[in-house]
Amino acid sequence: PVTILNVGYQGTDIIGCLTYTNAVSLLSRNTMSEFTVCNVCEHPGKFENASEVKEHYSNVRKFKDEKFTVWRCSNCHSLHSKEEVNLNYYYEHYPIKTQTMNYATRYAYYNRLRLLRKQGLKKEHSILDFGCGYGVFVLFLQQCGYKAFGYDPYVEKYSDKKVLENRYDIVTSYEALEHANQPVEFFEQIAHCVRQGSLIAIETPNADEIDLQDHVKFALELHQPYHRHILSEKSLINLGLKRGLEVVKIYHRFYFDTLYPMVNTRLLKSYVRITGNFFDAMFEKPRWRLVLMYPQLLFYIFAGYFFPPPGHIAVFFRMPISDQLQKADFLTKDIGSSTVKI
Repeated sequence: PVTILNVGYQGTDIIGCLTYTNAVSLLSRNTMSEFTVCNVCEHPGKFENASEVKEHYSNVRKFKDEKFTVWRCSNCHSLHSKEEVNLNYYYEHYPIKTQTMNYATRYAYYNRLRLLRKQGLKKEHSILDFGCGYGVFVLFLQQCGYKAFGYDPYVEKYSDKKVLENRYDIVTSYEALEHANQPVEFFEQIAHCVRQGSLIAIETPNADEIDLQDHVKFALELHQPYHRHILSEKSLINLGLKRGLEVVKIYHRFYFDTLYPMVNTRLLKSYVRITGNFFDAMFEKPRWRLVLMYPQLLFYIFAGYFFPPPGHIAVFFRMPISDQLQKADFLTKDIGSSTVKI
């Protein structure tokens, strides 16, 4: 059977109308050294030669007075968070709460599923959601009739590593790669879980579309100190090509963008900005009176899909099938369709 692996951590939403997928499952929770050398490109740029450097305040309310340095590699244009931080401490105070299946979650997941189906996902395929958090996406897939499993080392229910001993046909990673201390190793873990013909879908902030000087506009994409490395499109694609993967499809918008009312990224970012531009706003009780005071928000509830903000990319890779396997498959089909006369 075909299998899917999804790398991501599940979070809840703004005014009951947003679902974010963030990677906590593959994060290093310990103190780490400063990042002053790019760790994603062949000819690593250094902090001292960065094309851009900017200090940004954290967009988590508890750490709003703390600044972090973000710099851009002069070679691959990826973004890196420089400071040594104790991620264990910061994640202890992360505003993400246990996610539940609600209106926005369900329709955002339907859109995610629609994109997977366009690339070949069928009803009979089995799915492994890697870094599944509390398993909300796993539950959604099961409700849709898929044989779905989850893995997350920090959630007891999904911490059994035996599910990683198999090879899967589809691996998805939504809003996870940027949280990893070592993006190359992160990607290698994903590639290790697939077999020939498998699909890998990576969705992450796109460094090429992020204006490092505009923290207000790109606070959710920069998201310090949690987003350790934000890759450029070139760097992300190269991660796949170096492992023999082929690029199948590239999207430049977030999967949360749908035509359903309230389920779009433009509304999310506008609401967060109006409420103080803190990440926390997505997980707090919605401020409906404030929404009613801003005609722009009311407009985006229904039309936000048509105004997608920049800053995200989704790349679908496929592990090519070897010539020998293709030949064997052809012979099997040929023999199976032939008539033998005696």
